[in-house]
Amino acid sequence: MSAPAASRPAVGVVVPFRGDRAYAARTRASLARLERRAGDELIVADNTEAGIAASALAGLATVVPATGERSSYHARNVGAAAARADWLLFIDADCLPVADLLDRYFAAPIDDRCGAVAGAIRGVSEQHGLLARYARDRNFLDQSEGLHGSSGVAAATGNLLVRRATFERLGGFEEGIRSAGDVDFCWRMHRAGWTLGQRPEALVEHHHREDLASFLAMIARYGAGARWLNERHPGVAPRWPLLGGLGGAARDVGGLLARGRLEPAVFRAIDGLGLVAHNLGYRAPNQLR
Repeated sequence: MSAPAASRPAVGVVVPFRGDRAYAARTRASLARLERRAGDELIVADNTEAGIAASALAGLATVVPATGERSSYHARNVGAAAARADWLLFIDADCLPVADLLDRYFAAPIDDRCGAVAGAIRGVSEQHGLLARYARDRNFLDQSEGLHGSSGVAAATGNLLVRRATFERLGGFEEGIRSAGDVDFCWRMHRAGWTLGQRPEALVEHHHREDLASFLAMIARYGAGARWLNERHPGVAPRWPLLGGLGGAARDVGGLLARGRLEPAVFRAIDGLGLVAHNLGYRAPNQLR
C-alpha cells in the first residue's frame, strides 16, 4: 500500500442506519475506530421511525432523520445533503472500516475524470458460520469479481467514495426502490462521462447474514433489483439462467460428495438455491410497497 498523502481533501462519511439498539451500539463501535482529520464529517442518516441512532451515536456523529421512506438510498441522499465536504464516502452500518480508511483513499492522486472510487469489501474473518464462509468463498461483495462483475463500471455503496460534483450532477441515488440503486448510480455516472476508480487497499469488512431464509430473501431482492436495472440499462443485469445452472449445480454436488468434499458440495447446493431465489425475485417488483 502507498503511504498516505500528507494532506487530502475533507470527506463526509455517510452511513445509512436501520436497526435496533444493539445494532446501533455495534455501529458506533465500528465507526469510532475511523481516523478523521480537520474538516471530515461523520453523518448517520437514521432510517428508523423511533430515531434509535440519535442517542446511540451522540457525540460521535451527526445524526439526521431520514424517514421519508424506508430505503437506504433515501437515507444516503439525506445524509449527503447534510454533508459539506467535496467528497462523500458511503459505507454501510454493518461494515467495519480499517482505521485509516480515508487516508487510504487518497494515498494516490484521483483523476479529474473519476467520479467515484470503489474500495474493497471483505467478509469479517471472525464470522465462522456456514453462510459467512460461503459468502467469503464466493467473493460475495467483492467490488471487482463479486455480484457486480468485472466490468469496472459498477460498485456497491458498502464502501464507495463519490465526488460531490458528480453526485449532485446525477441527482443522487434513485429512491422508491428496494435494490440496485448503487449500480444504477454507477451506470448513470459512466454514461455521463465519469470513470470509476479502484482502491483495493481502502478496506471495510462486512458482516454477512447467518441464516438461510434471510440470505435467500436478500438474493431475491437482488433479483428484483436486477430486472429493474436491466430495464433501465438494457443488457446490464440479465436474469440468471435457471435450468442449466441447477443442472450444473446438481452434477457438481454429486461429484463433490462422491469425492468426500462436503463443504464445497454444500456451497454448490447453496448456489442452486440462490439461482432459484434470484429467478423468483426477478419476477417481483423492485418498487417499495
